[in-house]
Amino acid sequence: MRILWVNHHAAPVGGAERYMRDAVPGLRDAGWDSHLLYRVDGALERGFVSAFAGAYPLVDLSAQVRALAADVVYVQQLPGLAEARLLAGLDVPVVRFHHDHELFCLRRHKYTTLGSRTCSRRTSVRACYPCLGFLGPGRGVLPVSFRRLGPLHAEQAANRRFAGHVVAAPYMREHLVLHDFPAERIRVLPPGVAPVEPRPRVEGGPVLYVGQLIRGKAVDVLLAAMTRLPGERLEIVGSGPQEGELRARCRALALDDRVAFLGRLDGPALEAAYRRAAVVAVPSRAPETLNLVGIEALARGVPVVATAVGGMGAWLQDGETGLAVPSNDAVALAAALRRLLTDSALRQRLADRGRAVVGERFTFQAHCAGLLAFFTSLLGRRA
Repeated sequence: MRILWVNHHAAPVGGAERYMRDAVPGLRDAGWDSHLLYRVDGALERGFVSAFAGAYPLVDLSAQVRALAADVVYVQQLPGLAEARLLAGLDVPVVRFHHDHELFCLRRHKYTTLGSRTCSRRTSVRACYPCLGFLGPGRGVLPVSFRRLGPLHAEQAANRRFAGHVVAAPYMREHLVLHDFPAERIRVLPPGVAPVEPRPRVEGGPVLYVGQLIRGKAVDVLLAAMTRLPGERLEIVGSGPQEGELRARCRALALDDRVAFLGRLDGPALEAAYRRAAVVAVPSRAPETLNLVGIEALARGVPVVATAVGGMGAWLQDGETGLAVPSNDAVALAAALRRLLTDSALRQRLADRGRAVVGERFTFQAHCAGLLAFFTSLLGRRA
């Protein structure tokens, strides 16, 4: 059997690509070949595509689906409405994994333009226009561009026609149903993380942030929290369009000597960052669909402080597997970080419980088994 993956990139750019990298070997072991279509202008890394039986630039989606004789098309990201409509009309089951809020927010991030407040509302005139979600970056001589709800609603309608939808947490299932996606076509299949040895106890380690440097991740709030933690250090792993602004913010807050920007790390370098960290911070203001970083940290026995937004409740139980704080609240974030940094017994208790929960609920064996059962059921209906 053959799965045709569709994604923007063929390199470990973000959570979608990390999911692909980890899921493909398990599917291959179960007898399913994976091929990948990626955007012509997308990132490409040879090591990443080596896991696939084949990887090709997306040039003619319909012809490529036929030529590759795909049994299932598994969408992670799509270029836009035209491709969604084309896939919806094919005689092949199409399943989409919803990694983000791209289909459910004019700004694609689900937090308000004014006030940066977390949003969980249905896309509508009443929800999107008062928060100025229709304003986008300028193009050419114009200082701003304008987004319309019509194309977004059309893209939602095309995606509703897909045979199935996969989400990582109940939160995202509820969000799809809120937008009229058929509940019977949605499967909640939490992705897993590879089993790793717990790291040794750490005393005096830094706070660690891992993720993209974009506004929705609220690294600015984490920097503000660090001003309330004199003497503590922060390591930032990741890259993104907000990096320059965040570096300038560090200088303005006199944090240069306590904050290190390490860039994007993977493999042994990322493992080393986790092993030396005292605590991992996930300060997102955008409602995460799950957040793999928190799960990866818990799998390694690193305690986590995270905002209680979106799907993070699937693994974050306040006082049990981590400490939960409100979004956009630097004072609360600093207090929770201080509590963990100064209480080694609490750090160990949360780390032990978090690691146990990850081992019970977030394995790729269970995820791949559920995914293949879903695919097989769709192929059975087609027959």
